[in-house]
Amino acid sequence: MARSADERVSLTRRGWSLIGAAGGLAVGSFLLGAVELLVLAVAAAVLVAGGAVWLAFAHPLDLAMTRRVRPDRLHVGADGRIDLTVENRDTRVTPLLAATDWFDEGRRAARFLVPPLAAGAIARAAYRVPTRRRGRYQVGPLVVRASDPFGLSRRELAAVGASEVLVRPRVYDLVAPVAVGSRVSSDSEAVAARALVSDLGDEFLTLRDYEVGDDLRRVHWRATARTGDLMIRQDEAKWRSRAAIVLDVHPDGHDDASFEAAVEAAASVVARLVRLQRRVEVITSAGTILGTGGDPRHDVLDRLATVDTDPDDRLATVISNLRAHRRVDLVVAILGRVGDDVTRALARLAGIDTIVVLTQPVTMASSSSLVVVDASVAPFPDAWNRACSDTAARSRARSTGTRR
Repeated sequence: MARSADERVSLTRRGWSLIGAAGGLAVGSFLLGAVELLVLAVAAAVLVAGGAVWLAFAHPLDLAMTRRVRPDRLHVGADGRIDLTVENRDTRVTPLLAATDWFDEGRRAARFLVPPLAAGAIARAAYRVPTRRRGRYQVGPLVVRASDPFGLSRRELAAVGASEVLVRPRVYDLVAPVAVGSRVSSDSEAVAARALVSDLGDEFLTLRDYEVGDDLRRVHWRATARTGDLMIRQDEAKWRSRAAIVLDVHPDGHDDASFEAAVEAAASVVARLVRLQRRVEVITSAGTILGTGGDPRHDVLDRLATVDTDPDDRLATVISNLRAHRRVDLVVAILGRVGDDVTRALARLAGIDTIVVLTQPVTMASSSSLVVVDASVAPFPDAWNRACSDTAARSRARSTGTRR
């Protein structure tokens, strides 16, 4: 980042204290008629003024400072840090400097001492970024200060301006959702997939790495032999279809813990579907489209970093409208406390693979086209992986029994 040339000279707390003491000595000299007190008051005032004048006319600092966030994308609970570099571009040695980089709009700060730097010398420092909460945080400005020998006045240089750091929700490692990316879910889907491949002349849009649970009949053996890794065919029909994630953001449906769990669940499912090269759209219960997974222009994980509750409750309508979208073949509904209207809307999605993630205790049973992930009694990743793995195992068992 480019450095700023804004500099100003001001008194430190010690300088203001000495000015106050000089005023008190002057008043005492007037009341008591003691000339010695007046001499001390004048000496104190001259010392403060001399330090300020010395800084004001001192040789200006010529520093190049940069700030870099590592990694570029931060997630809750992950390690992140900010690297600072200071380069002396002057021919003179710099004085002892104090650097302060503000964080979270001035609520916290990282402070460093920069030793005297020779011409062309570079100093480096780093500090960790707090990632306990998701959100958008402001970092900076980075301010460098030089003080007079007595510490009575200081000259400040705003070396680097403010920037933003985005902390995304935590993303868990999940197994592939049922019926996604050639995963076997039912006899009818397996038959339809074989017919589609036959009609297309065994053509497909792309290849992807094998994921645990994928149907081995979809392995592309020539690509596997060439790369040494199992490669799975990604069918054109599957690529063009969409998955929809519905996130319940109504405040009455959540407490603080369940809302954060719901946001983390949405982020984890988006990341898993993107890894499977699926198109995924995230919609809130208020009808707001947060974005499409995998689209760098409107990254849905960035939107999930700042999503908040919304009192506009249209959850049942949002779910019902998904029925009209022919290209949606998977719905993941992440819910808090819901009413019967939402349950009826989910029942009308029969024929569309649906996964319901419950972050609050709600009575809901799985069915042939509905998988219930109860994250209210177990951590979300454990509940998800167990529910999807069990459903996939039952589907394979039914498929095997039908072929026999």
